[in-house]
Amino acid sequence: MLDKKSSARIDDGFRASAAFLVALADKYETASFMDGDPSQFLRRYSQPRDQELAAFVVSQLSFGQREQFIAKLDAMFASADCGKPKTGGASFADWLASGGYKKFFPKSQKKFYRFFSYADMADLCGRLARIVEEYGSLGAAVRARYGLANDCGNAKNGGAAKNEGAAARYGLEKPCGVGGPSLPQELRLVAALISLFAGVKCVSQNPKGACKKLHMFLRWMVRRGSPVDLGLWDWASAADLLIPLDTHVLQESARLGLIAPNAATSAKTAIDLTQKMAAAFPGDPARADYALFGLGVDGELRQNDPLIKKF
Repeated sequence: MLDKKSSARIDDGFRASAAFLVALADKYETASFMDGDPSQFLRRYSQPRDQELAAFVVSQLSFGQREQFIAKLDAMFASADCGKPKTGGASFADWLASGGYKKFFPKSQKKFYRFFSYADMADLCGRLARIVEEYGSLGAAVRARYGLANDCGNAKNGGAAKNEGAAARYGLEKPCGVGGPSLPQELRLVAALISLFAGVKCVSQNPKGACKKLHMFLRWMVRRGSPVDLGLWDWASAADLLIPLDTHVLQESARLGLIAPNAATSAKTAIDLTQKMAAAFPGDPARADYALFGLGVDGELRQNDPLIKKF
């Protein structure tokens, strides 16, 4: 058992680390964060339905060299907008619903970006169109599936059977099939999202994996009051988000002693890190993503930044 002096030192150390992380989040969570970041596309459209659909496609292509995938996204959105203004005229949802994406993404095995083919992207867009046709929006679909995932095994839930029937008509996997009642609560939201994209190559299929791109998308949709994140899904809580594990976040978390140096890139690591960050960011642990990612990107500036040198 720790004596009072040892406990005080640990408490002081934690408070200093928490203050450091909050200061970093304040430093990096600004509108300028979107410069050169995939989040630059979040406000390309003015309507929430367009924003969430566009953001989902953006999130699934956000890996590898930024310059390369941003160029691919620019080309796709130029096709979707068809010369219409980014706000007021263009509608990404209409581009999907009308099948306009098929012209830009023909059923070809030629690679569009990295290991995703044009056919893979057409499958992704087609699934999004079907989801919106059934539910009205991607957010409404995830909300319905999230409720169903949380009610798995509850025989009294009459709405579950109705939603399962709708899912079957559109080839959407039941959330109960993605981990079922045994799935940790921390993974139910991402599992509900995954359940809408069963068999779609561009979307991670295992909620127990790191699912970095999906957790980044959920951060965009759920966190409110941010100059970056959209906060469109007011039915979801920021407290239920997990920190997306990219290379910078993993490296800085290990360097700061928040995770083990050899921690796996997995949901377990994301859960462990997020739980620790909940103490520094009560009710909003995913905000630590800005602190850790920003610190990683600005790593070469540590020697010159007084905020970083202090710690």
